[in-house]
Parts: sequence; structure tokens; C-alpha cells
Amino acid sequence: MPALLNLQQSLAKANLAGFVKLVVPCNADAYESSLPSQGAFRPELTQIMTQLVSFLSSNGSPFVVNIYPFLSLYGNSDFPQEYAFFQGTTHAVTDGQNVYYNAFDGNFDTLVAALNRLGYGQMPIIVGEVGWPTDGALGANLTAARAFNQGLIKHVLSNKGTPLRPGIPPMDIYLFGLFDEEAKSILPGDFERHWGIFSFDGQAKYRLNLGLGNRALKNAKDVQYLPSRWCVADPARDLSGVANHIKLACSVADCTTLNNGGSCNGIGAKGKVSYAFNSYYQLQKQDSQSCDFDGLGMVTFLDPSVGDCRFLVGISDGSSFRCSPCGSLLVFWVMVFFVFWDNSL
Repeated sequence: MPALLNLQQSLAKANLAGFVKLVVPCNADAYESSLPSQGAFRPELTQIMTQLVSFLSSNGSPFVVNIYPFLSLYGNSDFPQEYAFFQGTTHAVTDGQNVYYNAFDGNFDTLVAALNRLGYGQMPIIVGEVGWPTDGALGANLTAARAFNQGLIKHVLSNKGTPLRPGIPPMDIYLFGLFDEEAKSILPGDFERHWGIFSFDGQAKYRLNLGLGNRALKNAKDVQYLPSRWCVADPARDLSGVANHIKLACSVADCTTLNNGGSCNGIGAKGKVSYAFNSYYQLQKQDSQSCDFDGLGMVTFLDPSVGDCRFLVGISDGSSFRCSPCGSLLVFWVMVFFVFWDNSL
């Protein structure tokens, strides 16, 4: 609160308070309830949330929340998987006269009820983050990510709203995220590095219609890749002493797809060694010394990818890497994705 007040005073002095609105994105674990209509902020947070919501209301700011049904599924083995999506469920939640068929609506209305409990039931709500990872955990894959994001887009554009706010969808919704983050902390789980809708080279991971006419994702163009060669474990060498080399490679490169639930988890021990070697090799721009590993590595010109486990080839430093809709895409994605459903934009 002190930081918010200081910033608000600075905006006022600069005559920007009417144009710039301060917000504090909150995770959905700030509130709780067994039923949406009984939603309330956690007792230990009630005081600070009351102060925050009062500040937001008095300055015309919305409440920003991050909602991740995936995390509910990931953290609870009893959570019904189909309830996380938008195709209907046999595990609907009945709350009085209201019935919830997906976790997003249930979570959103829990927040609405929590705000109403504080006397701010009409406060505008922005979903600051929502999405589905494509790797790094059971249930995190391309099919599930596309199903969730496409279902979300269709659901929001229907303007049905939620049982507690019928006909009033969230003010804005921001899909998370644009690209994977290979250096992000994996403390919550390996999936944290795999939320991207585009792969590292600007290629759409799956087809997604953004709902505005035929506004589908478009791939980056003129991407210049490194030569088609990979670093793998030498099949003629004893790999019993490879552990330290894997540790080194994976301390620099991202190896989260090798772990339980990852797309490369089932490629076998030698395959995993090769994947780690190659990830490091590509990150080092295919420097010949980076594939040595005390003689355990070798360069191959045959793609070692297996099924959904893709052995990557890096991008050259000279790549022009441009998107055909790049200017509009990035602005559209970051600034105005699902913005202003009251058509005020």
C-alpha cells in the first residue's frame, strides 16, 4: 500500500492519474471457498485486500487476477480433468441455482463473491494471466493447451459472462504467454518454462483462432537456423561416467522435457544423454568443443528426434527473425487481447 500511494501521488503531480491506472495482480489463491457464491479472501489477507480494493475503487482501477485451472489440476489428483476445460463436464458444480461447467467460471465467480463481501461486487475485473503449458508435466501438452486456449477464446467471445456476472465477461484477458522461458525458475514445476504459444524460433506450436475474423497465429518468417546437425552421445563409448556432463549441460541449457511428464521422458537413458548434450551444443551455437564431453559426444547429421521429443537446432546470430504480422501481433497480444468488451476501444 505505501508503494501504491507514493505512485498515485506521483501520477497526480504529473497530471497522469486520469490516464494511468495502478493495479496489483493477485494470484487466485488470495481467495478461497468450497462454492463460488461463498468466496472470500483468506483471513490472513482480509485486511490488506480490503485496503487494496478500496484504493483500486477510489482511483477507478480494476482488480487484476491470474487464473490457472492447470495449477488446480496439477496440484490435486482428485481434480476432474474435464472441469479444467470448456467442452462440458460430468462433474459440474451446483451452487444454489447456478451451475458451473468449467473451473475458470467457478474461480472467477469466487473472486466476484469475495469482492462483494467487501462491498465492491461491481468492480471491473481483468484476468492478467491465463493459459496452459505445453510440456514439463502430465497434462501439459500441445493438445491440451490448444483445447484450453481455444475453448477460453470461444467462451469469452460468446459474451455469456458467468453466473454471478451474466453477460459481462472480464474487462480484459491476457493469454500467457507468447514464448517459452527456458531460464525461468522451475520451483513450482518443470512446466513453468513451457507456457509459450510460440516456440523459441517464433513458430506457432499449434493452430489457434483468435476469434476476430480469421485471425489465426502466424509464424515468424526469414528465420535463419544453424546448420542441420546435432550433438549426441557416442554409441561406441561407455556412458557410465556421464552424470557430471549431464549436470553441466543442464545447468546451462533447458532439460525439463526429460523429467516425468515431459515430452522426452520416454526416450531411454542414452536418448536423454543425447538430448542434454544437444541442448547445450545448440545453445553454444554449435561450437565444436561444446560437443566433446570428454570424448562422449559426437556430431551427427541425422535428426535424432523421437516422436514428440524434438531435438532442436538453434538460431544463428544473423537471423533476421521477423513475423509477417509482427508489429500488430505483439501489440495485439500484449496490449489489447480481449480488450474492452464494451466496445469502447
